[in-house]
Amino acid sequence: MTNVVQHTVSFGGETFAFLIERTARRKTVSISIGFDGVHVLAPSDLDDDRVLGIVRKKAAWLLRKQTAYRELGGQPVTKEFVSGETFYFLGRQYRLQLVSDQSAVVTRVTARGSTLIAPVLPNKHASVQRAAVRGGLRQWYRTRALRHFPVRAKIFSDVLGIPMPTVSVVDQSKRWGSCDARGRIYLNWKLIMAPMSLVDYVIAHEACHILEHNHSRRFWRLLETIMPDYKDRSRRLDRLGHQLIW
Repeated sequence: MTNVVQHTVSFGGETFAFLIERTARRKTVSISIGFDGVHVLAPSDLDDDRVLGIVRKKAAWLLRKQTAYRELGGQPVTKEFVSGETFYFLGRQYRLQLVSDQSAVVTRVTARGSTLIAPVLPNKHASVQRAAVRGGLRQWYRTRALRHFPVRAKIFSDVLGIPMPTVSVVDQSKRWGSCDARGRIYLNWKLIMAPMSLVDYVIAHEACHILEHNHSRRFWRLLETIMPDYKDRSRRLDRLGHQLIW
């Protein structure tokens, strides 16, 4: 038998709500976070104070994860990877078209006008076909991200007066971009689906982290200096982001 109770915890000036689900089958506390919030699984005989104490110890980590999920703007969309579906590239809509091809051992996507052509082997199980098309689209997007992202990073590094950073295109589920302590920038390949103004916002944001490693007032002033409308771009990315995650 299980029971579910909602609680809240305050940490660092922020309050987040979470669900505690108790079950006799559990011996330890497990904490998970996703687009639908924070969930805590706990043994049925563990009292609230002990569970809340465990959650508080994880509060800093939970807030970081919660911020990352919020950055992506909501639940990812569900894609079937079939003809007629809409996909985005630099903010423009493209229609997917699957084409039967006996030689398509690997699905290599190409663009023709506003259509993304995906050759697929005929008579394959639907799940196999979906996986092939998804893989082909992912590679098509990554190739274009590798082409565009470093060019935009060079623009902002020149504006900031810093050396051109190393730019890596990565597969991230919870972030659009990040910058490590060595000044290397990592960008989610899915970002290439967004309009260029929003791509620029993420790249400018990460480039500023090369000079300011946290979100201090100095960081935000620096970002505002090179991109006065960054707040508007950030809000637009928040609204759009979940449509680009699949």
